[in-house]
This record gives sequence, C-alpha cells and structure tokens, in this order.
Amino acid sequence: MSSFTIDKICKQAKVSRGLINHHFKSKDDLLLCIYDSMTGYLVDDISDLNASEQIVHIVEKSFDQNSFEKSNLRAWLAIWGEVATHTKLKQLHENRYRQYMQTLVAAIDEIAMQQNLLFDASAIARQLIALIDGLWLEYCLHSEGFSLDAAKQDCYQFLNRQIGFAV
Repeated sequence: MSSFTIDKICKQAKVSRGLINHHFKSKDDLLLCIYDSMTGYLVDDISDLNASEQIVHIVEKSFDQNSFEKSNLRAWLAIWGEVATHTKLKQLHENRYRQYMQTLVAAIDEIAMQQNLLFDASAIARQLIALIDGLWLEYCLHSEGFSLDAAKQDCYQFLNRQIGFAV
C-alpha cells in the first residue's frame, strides 16, 4: 500500500492529477472505488442466471485469464491488509463478502432443493471461497506448472463431492 500514491497512479494510468482529483475527493475514495470494482466482477449482474449458471460464473470468473494474474493477487493481498484498519474499506468488504456469500448460499440451496437434499449451504459456500482463495495463493507462490483449467476443475470436483454439482 505504500506504493498506492496519487502520483504513481497518475503516471501508471497516464492521466493528470487534476483528472483524478476531479473524480475522487481523496485517495481513500479512490481505494474504495478500486476495491468495489475488484469485487463486483464476481456477483454483479448475475441475478438473471439460474443457480448452476451463477456457480459456474463465479468459478470461471475467479480463474479467467483477465483476473487471474499475480499483479491482481498482490493488489488483493495489499487491500486485504488494509481492511483490518480502514473503517470504510472494512464496511465495503463486509458488504461485498456478504453479497458473495448470499449469492453462493442461495445457489447451493436451490441446487439442494432441485435434488431434494439437505446441505449446509453456508459451510459449502465458505469452503468454496476458501478453496478459490487458496488456489490464488498457491498460484502466486508456485506458479510453475499451475493450470487455470486444473484450478477450475478442483472447484468443480469439490462441488461435485459436496452437492453433486456437475458441469
């Protein structure tokens, strides 16, 4: 986060400080906007999908070529570190995580109803999120031989064992 300066952002984005200041009142507001954007791609605008499609969307987006990069993971780690001490960022994180969990829990519950089975949807959703986060960390630390397709298959195999979910 020490590299997160307006001057460095302007240089990287090739924009003027005035343009940044025009859109954001402070560096904190910019940080909140970045975090909101980073988290929104998983669950925003998927309410029109059925339960199975929502789960596939989340797994596929978690490991797509555009988001699954070491630079993104480094940004996540830096921001997660800030969540503990930054009040507004913590609130945004809690809201986004709640939305993420609710989406997964509702989808898992719907699949359970379709199969006429009972699952602890909250536990399975939490475990899936932990698996996805763990695979991201594994990739960052040991990327040699790491496959995006294998990571997706790990998630789908987990879901198949837990709830009989098949893609």
